[in-house]
Amino acid sequence: MLALVVALALPRTANAGPAVTARAALVMDANTGEVIWDDDGNVPLPPASTTKLMTAIVAIESGQLDESFDVSPYAARTAPSRINLRPGQRMRLRNLLYALLLKSANDAGTVIAEGVGGSEAAFARRMTARAEQLGAHTATFKNAHGLSTSGHVASARDLAIIMRHALRIPLMREILGTRQVRVPIEGPRAHWVSLSSHNRLLTGGAYRVIGKTGYTRAAGRCFVGAARSGEREIVIALLGSRDLWGDAKRLLAFGFGAGDEPTPVLLTSATPATVAPDDGAEGDEEEPVVEPPIGRFVVRLGPYKSRSVAKATRSRLASRGYDARVVGRTVMLGSFTSQSRAQHLVKNLRTHGYRGTIIAAN
Repeated sequence: MLALVVALALPRTANAGPAVTARAALVMDANTGEVIWDDDGNVPLPPASTTKLMTAIVAIESGQLDESFDVSPYAARTAPSRINLRPGQRMRLRNLLYALLLKSANDAGTVIAEGVGGSEAAFARRMTARAEQLGAHTATFKNAHGLSTSGHVASARDLAIIMRHALRIPLMREILGTRQVRVPIEGPRAHWVSLSSHNRLLTGGAYRVIGKTGYTRAAGRCFVGAARSGEREIVIALLGSRDLWGDAKRLLAFGFGAGDEPTPVLLTSATPATVAPDDGAEGDEEEPVVEPPIGRFVVRLGPYKSRSVAKATRSRLASRGYDARVVGRTVMLGSFTSQSRAQHLVKNLRTHGYRGTIIAAN
């Protein structure tokens, strides 16, 4: 059944920006560092495996790319995602970086931390100090891989600043632009391992996007990346997204000038209410097969000028007894199995001065 969209949307402001589902998002000019648009871009949040960009920067700047590092028992026990390194094996730092950034291998991250920094804690302190030097002032790293740890946070702005610096390092561009590669693991049970990028925007889209994904249950889906159009390059950062690749595409379109009006997040018959998981878990636990459904029919208010306006709207609705939730710069109400119930809610909201959009999917 084709999706039904009842368009009763609020008037849109030209400079309102894209509508995203992320907890925080930002668009930055890669050349100047100017923030083009952001939504809670300065709020420190769990960054999941986008952490690994900072890990790679510190590793590359150590000047030890051709050195081989031993795999310790501690590194081998690091939780998935991983390339199943065994104690006593060795890998060159250059190859570890491919495993880190393409496979998002957490065991490779721990080997890098121990090999370059002497210990995971010491390396994390170097990461935080280097991030501070770059201007990522709210980033605090506790490990090299991004697994959920108290106090391990970064804002979307921090990640964009880190990515902007990464773009100046040729090896970072080379690795992040690689779709697939095979690298050797040395020592006992030596073999080659095949690595594939988790970045679905690397090929086949309107823009070729290089970047790093991330996921943990605490962080949600995250991404920081960069794309070029003509002479212009922009950086996008997303934390806690429910529609990662859709959000990323909307940020890119807006950043390159195609987003003067926000793009609504609509569910269609080809876009199920549940979101398919990314290619492999990258976090502190296996990613769920699907996310909890938001229902067949949902009433949306907005998008508003800012997330704070959306939160204020939710508070006013709550005071009237409505159960509402903020998603990006929108307010969502209800989870109905029938269109008529959603329409009834729209009518009730109109009596209070709110104009809603019904989003339906089958």
